[in-house]
Amino acid sequence: MSSGLFISFEGVDGAGKTTQAQRAHDFLQTKGMRSLVTREPGGTPAGLAIRELVLHGMAAFPSIAVTGGTDVVDASDDLNARTEALLYAADRAEHVAQVIEPALERGDIVLCDRYSDSSIAYQSGGRKLDQGEVSELSRWAAQGLKPARTYLLDVDPLQSHDRVNDEPDRMEAEGDDFQSQVRDAFLLLAQQEPERFVIVDASRPIEEVWQTIQADLETLTADMPVNIAPVPDDEELADSSVEDESDDDLYDDESDDESDDEAADDGSDDDDADEDTDEDDADAGLDDDMDDAESDDILDDNVNEEDGGLTSESSADAAASQLGQGQ
Repeated sequence: MSSGLFISFEGVDGAGKTTQAQRAHDFLQTKGMRSLVTREPGGTPAGLAIRELVLHGMAAFPSIAVTGGTDVVDASDDLNARTEALLYAADRAEHVAQVIEPALERGDIVLCDRYSDSSIAYQSGGRKLDQGEVSELSRWAAQGLKPARTYLLDVDPLQSHDRVNDEPDRMEAEGDDFQSQVRDAFLLLAQQEPERFVIVDASRPIEEVWQTIQADLETLTADMPVNIAPVPDDEELADSSVEDESDDDLYDDESDDESDDEAADDGSDDDDADEDTDEDDADAGLDDDMDDAESDDILDDNVNEEDGGLTSESSADAAASQLGQGQ
């Protein structure tokens, strides 16, 4: 039993499914709920190849499609309706096994842009295949997996067609009647399973459409556990930025105070160093004076010794002179 939640977004081309699925993902992230946005066809590597084939026909693979003995695919070559239904089912089988089921087992909320209801609406409503057979084929491919909630973005195809700016694919190019039949098939499915479907008027502005989905999504996920760190919305990011700037100013002030204190300490240390230097100089001067005094004493001693020598010599001369006079 998986602990995740499976939600699908359905509607005709240009109804706004992709936009609202992404908004739902962003909303769930802010609540701390891990979600995954995926799509059909094309939610897996194999699905991407199938997507190219079902949306662009045989011309998507001119190098491997051989018609009339050549590698050139004529523009008139197209897929049979049953082939198309089988390809969508193959894409879904791979998608469920490789992406959706593992995500649900992890406890994720899976947001799928189209799922089995699109197969039924397009292949049954548009291509006129038997609804029961298409539904059973899809159920078999998906191993019975169905969404807990399906948001049907309902809008007149004439209005939604104006929202599509890209080159139309095979489905979009089928014409207004085809799209109207697909829309009717979607509404019939919603009537058959009212507990699963939420019909949303997609003719309104994007923000109003989202408000309708958000209100239901909040109720639907009320008991879901928080399994990631909540991602702040734009307003919270703005508030956080202001707080960060204030903190930076505070840190800057503290750094300035610390710098002033350090400068004062350095000044005090410098004064102490100067005093020590002066004392050292004084001691050195005193030592020099003492050295000079000692040198003077030594010099005096030398002078006295010399004077003593001279005196002795003078005394000897005087004695000799007296002796001579005596003789």
